[in-house]
Amino acid sequence: MIKPDHKSSSFYTTVFLFFLLFLFGACNSEHAHIGEKEIVEKPEDINLKAEEVIQGTLKDIFKRNKDVSDSFKLKNAAIVQQLYDEHSFQPLWSADGNFARWSDSLLSLIDSVQNYGLFAQDYYHSKIAELRSELTLDTAKEVKLDAAKWAYSDLLLTSAFVQLVKDLSKGRLLPDSILAKDSTLTPHFFSQQFVQFKQSRVDTFASRLEPQVADYRNLKLGLHYFLGKAKFKDHTFIETDDSLAIPRLIYQRLLEEQDSLGAFKIKSPDSITVAAAIKKYQKRKGVKVDGKISSSLIYKLNDTDKERFIRIAITLDKFKMLPPPPVQYIWVNIPSYYLQVKDSDTVVLTSRIVVGKPETKTPIITSAITDMITYPKWHIPESIIKKDILPGLKRDPGYTLSRGYSLIDKDGNEVDPYTVNWSKFKEGIPYDVVQGSGDENALGVMKFNFPNKHAVYLHDTNQRYLFSKTSRALSHGCVRVQAWQELTNFILRNDSVYSERAIPVDTVNNWLALKEKHVIPVRKKVPLFIRYLTCEGKDDKVVFYEDVYGEDRRIRVNAFSDK
Repeated sequence: MIKPDHKSSSFYTTVFLFFLLFLFGACNSEHAHIGEKEIVEKPEDINLKAEEVIQGTLKDIFKRNKDVSDSFKLKNAAIVQQLYDEHSFQPLWSADGNFARWSDSLLSLIDSVQNYGLFAQDYYHSKIAELRSELTLDTAKEVKLDAAKWAYSDLLLTSAFVQLVKDLSKGRLLPDSILAKDSTLTPHFFSQQFVQFKQSRVDTFASRLEPQVADYRNLKLGLHYFLGKAKFKDHTFIETDDSLAIPRLIYQRLLEEQDSLGAFKIKSPDSITVAAAIKKYQKRKGVKVDGKISSSLIYKLNDTDKERFIRIAITLDKFKMLPPPPVQYIWVNIPSYYLQVKDSDTVVLTSRIVVGKPETKTPIITSAITDMITYPKWHIPESIIKKDILPGLKRDPGYTLSRGYSLIDKDGNEVDPYTVNWSKFKEGIPYDVVQGSGDENALGVMKFNFPNKHAVYLHDTNQRYLFSKTSRALSHGCVRVQAWQELTNFILRNDSVYSERAIPVDTVNNWLALKEKHVIPVRKKVPLFIRYLTCEGKDDKVVFYEDVYGEDRRIRVNAFSDK
């Protein structure tokens, strides 16, 4: 056997170690990503290198579960990864150092997103414009042939596209956890949208994603008129959650009113200075001069064109959260104090309504009218019993009798309120409190029932004078309907079309005339939507309503704080 000499053995050992070092180094070398320059020799080489950069950058994002660098933020990374994977990580918006035609379309859409109630800064508007300018106007090789820059712009454009599709179709108010479960927002869906986008006009593509309902279209028409006259200025938004900060915020906001404060401009105003500034502002506006901080003052100062645009954006997003509307349905908009019956996008009935007070809000509900009751009894809710009935009985056992209320025990027996020691009850009572049917009943002569967990309903009222008021947030949570008779007739006539067992209008009118209680089953259930929208489109303009429950203000603070 031939023995290897020492020199030969040493040579092979050296080669083997070198190979291990090379292999180890190759496995651990940093792959290309947007954090470094990747200059190529000619435009034809950009795509190949950009593929490496895109793939390497996405690997870094998912491996580290964080952004590649503090300056690079990528939304929708999982969907973006899927889109590039389908295209072998080739750039989607450019080729060989030239932007594709559809990249111009996307930039055009981002430039015009205000028309859709969206915000350009949500889609990397400034950064994309900056990169595009560099890559198209700068002739220097280290810029024009930097594949990393082309990859960076491509990633941002793809992420912006995905976000735009989401926002146009689903809005921005749904939590990410719900969006993630949305069966329509699949990678295949976004891939299809990308193909369609390349083949479509910008406005046609966007409108296909939006809700196809008349109210949404009307608000967008109003938005077009609004944008033509709006003056967008950055003003201090007065947040009311921190009461200690309100005087400072009000003073800061008043400083922004042109020459409204004059000599009052100081850095740390005390209460006297704030009051003086408010008086000066009130005098200029021609309103009562009292120098007081009030909700109406805060509302007026916050009611700028910028804030109105945010309210329009919030309302458009709320429409995107609605299911596709049926042919016929009842629509209740709490802030407008109106109910509408809609049939094939046409309003066939409008009625004034009274809704819940801010402390007893009418809830958001999707349901359907299942039955109606003539001359109903009112079973008083537990919340009213705790707040009003029990304190009243403690003061005077005759409290319920004087109001026509009966106390009913668990066996259905009426209880004499004078036989009960009311002082021993703290939170509630072991009795139902019922107001008998009749013209003086709080529910009036007709009640409209629909399944819901809040125990609310639509009904007539014995306080019909309330419908003449401008602000009608006055109930305990149920919705009082002025045109209850017209609503009743619509439901009955609609029922007669679908069922031979429907009860005729004349029969119900006879029961009402005789003041008889009857339960009327609704054979064709009428869908009902109770919603909270603080603006709507009317006659090609936007009509704004009071944010009576402060719901839009809360959404503005939580979801639009960066606007």
